[in-house]
Amino acid sequence: MTDYVDPASDPEPDLETVPPAASSPPPYSVSPPAPFDQAVGNEPPPGGPGPVTAFLAAVVVVALIVGFATATLVLDARDSGTSRTSAAPGSTSPNTTPFPQGTTAPSGPVDRDEGVLAGLIVKQTDVAASATVHHLAHGADLTVGTLDLCNGTFPSEAKRTARRQVSLTDAQGVTHFGTEAILYRGASVGTEAFNEVRSVVAHCPSTPVQSPIGEATATTTFRPTPDRAWPRKPTVDRLAYDFVSVSTDSPVPSHAIAVYLRRGRVLMGLYFPEPDSPQIAVAGRTTIPGIVSVFQDRMAKLPARVVDG
Repeated sequence: MTDYVDPASDPEPDLETVPPAASSPPPYSVSPPAPFDQAVGNEPPPGGPGPVTAFLAAVVVVALIVGFATATLVLDARDSGTSRTSAAPGSTSPNTTPFPQGTTAPSGPVDRDEGVLAGLIVKQTDVAASATVHHLAHGADLTVGTLDLCNGTFPSEAKRTARRQVSLTDAQGVTHFGTEAILYRGASVGTEAFNEVRSVVAHCPSTPVQSPIGEATATTTFRPTPDRAWPRKPTVDRLAYDFVSVSTDSPVPSHAIAVYLRRGRVLMGLYFPEPDSPQIAVAGRTTIPGIVSVFQDRMAKLPARVVDG
């Protein structure tokens, strides 16, 4: 802010002995309307503005300068304090998850344990240099859904408190794998989510189902459960689904496998959109059961205070 100094006041002239000097009016000087001067009995002398007029002009100049400086400070503060929406850390691609996502928006503060999710999902260090892990543009956004089978509805989505989703592509940019890790408000909500998944799958009709979130209408056919012989971790619950879907957007059937892991309030989704093709090695594992084991082990190592909330 620039300090204003009235050039007529430094030094202060003797108004009785120094005649008024002929000079241009100060910048931004404004004379008050005549009735105001007449009302207070200060008729301006012929040679220049009267004391009241000069005083008001000085006040106006100071007010203008102070007002400009204040407005500048306010705008600067507002600009520096504006929150900017950005992609998830390290984002290199749009949201290319092979499974359509919802739009339920949970509320509440950020989860204090959100940082553990980065240690659960697939990382670049898990794969060869020829493959790339992409942090999705909306991979940490809680307005994007997690559960999506048979175009069902999942009320537990509104009780998530943190989320992190990434995808894994080969050298040609084809997505072969995706992982998603989320936190719920409590362990009971994790149980609720698994019950919702079981119910939606059990009641999935053989006819087209309209999406509740504006996605394409689709017919989903579930194949036999694929994980009967897969190794398990006693502390980690698992649901695995092998399914084919045909949507109104494309007549070509889409085959995929979705695996959900849960421990307390922590849930992971493991998505295999190319189950009939060779898998990209993850932590040295090249089969779907082996890759699933990698993430079961990570879930099993979570501290109790995180999974219990």
